[in-house]
Order: sequence, then structure tokens, then C-alpha cells
Amino acid sequence: SKAAKPGEFAFVDCGENTLLRRPLSYLRTNPEKETVEFMYKIIGPGLEALSKVSTGDYIQMMGPIGNGFNHDPLKEIPVFIGGGVGIPPVLFLAEYLKQNYQNITSYAFFGSEIPFPFEMVTSSLKINGLNEADNKTIKDLEDKSIPCRLASLEEFDGCYKGYVTELANRWLSNLPQSEKNKIVIYACGPELMLEAVSVLARNHQVDCQLSLEEFMACAIGGCAGCTVKVSYGKDVAMKRVCVDGPVFDA
Repeated sequence: SKAAKPGEFAFVDCGENTLLRRPLSYLRTNPEKETVEFMYKIIGPGLEALSKVSTGDYIQMMGPIGNGFNHDPLKEIPVFIGGGVGIPPVLFLAEYLKQNYQNITSYAFFGSEIPFPFEMVTSSLKINGLNEADNKTIKDLEDKSIPCRLASLEEFDGCYKGYVTELANRWLSNLPQSEKNKIVIYACGPELMLEAVSVLARNHQVDCQLSLEEFMACAIGGCAGCTVKVSYGKDVAMKRVCVDGPVFDA
């Protein structure tokens, strides 16, 4: 757990009845207690089996794997955008940067179509340009003085009704370009959300790093089952999410 950094993941064995391991992003680590935390949505028999393990059960995993988020100390305003099970790595990063960098001012925007699996509170931290009625936040971030707002297409009390990228866009649209030049967006979530985040970053001329979610068989770059197309200007290259990513520049 001491080696795990935000954006990296572990390849977790879900039991003898599942052939393939599952890639899970780190939500939190505690080097003193030598523990790691994961958050996942139960989809399929593998994660169903993993959800039934008990305290004291032995679990095999490989990790940390991959290239995580890379923070530029000159970017004083990190912005975290997470959707669904893409929330853990950016939440981990938000807490990590808050602990290790004194000169930053962070903001977070998270979206979910199911009730948020975190303790929620009403925020006292203001974010300009947003509706005051959209005031729910995650307690862990509120306690660390990180302004955060939540979005969903469902009718959740205190949450913006719409896409999380719309919420972030409302805030960004109220900033002068001199402030935007200090921003870097870190995002993880479903593919369509990441596409929208990429457009958002391009429209506001801010730097952006995306952590991709992808199925994989080996997690060591051997099977090439998790390859994605990555553009470098006019050039396109095939990259493996497991070892080249999962974090890429937008």
C-alpha cells in the first residue's frame, strides 16, 4: 500500500470460480495500517463473489499497476471530475494533493446515477456560478475544505439535475482565462463522460488528464486486450490501458 499512487490500480483475484482478475482503482491507502480500500459496482459473478468476502479472508492481488496521475506543481487549481466507479481514483488524488501540496486550491465535481456511496453533508464551501440549492457534498472532502458539488440525472436532494460536465462548465464559465491557466482537470468515469470532459477542457483551454476504464485479461501488457487509440496531434497510436495508462493526457 505504501507504493500505491492515485490513478494506479490493483488486479484482484475474485475467487477460485472466476477465471480472470478484476482491475480496481485504489480509493484510499493507509501505509501505517498496511491497508488499501476499493469501491466497485457489483457487476458479474466475479465482483459478486468479491463482495461476499469477510474480514480475515485471504485475497490475492497484483499492484500497484499502471501510470497514475501526474501533478504539475505550477498548476495551482486542480479540478477533479469523477463519474460512478470513476470517483475513487480522483477522490484519492484530491486527498493526496491536499495533504502534500500547500499552495493549491482544489475543486471537485462528481456524478452518479445511483445514490452516492459516501456520507453526504450540506456544504458551507461556496462555488461561484452554481445554484445555491445544489449544495450536497461528500463529507470527507468538506472536512478537508475541498469544495465539491454532486450531479445526477436522478432526483437526488441537493444534487444538480444533469450531467456532471454541465456542472463543471457552469463554474468554469465564470472564470477569467488568467484563472483557467492555473487549472488542470483530472477525470475518471464512463467513456461518454470522459469524451465530454475532453471537450470541456478544450473549450476552456485548460490542461486535462483522463483515467480510462477498460476490461483487461492480464494487466501486464502481454495480451493487448485493453488497447485504445490515442491521438498525438495528427498521429494516432495504439496504447495499452494497463501499462501505458490508465491515465492519458486529453
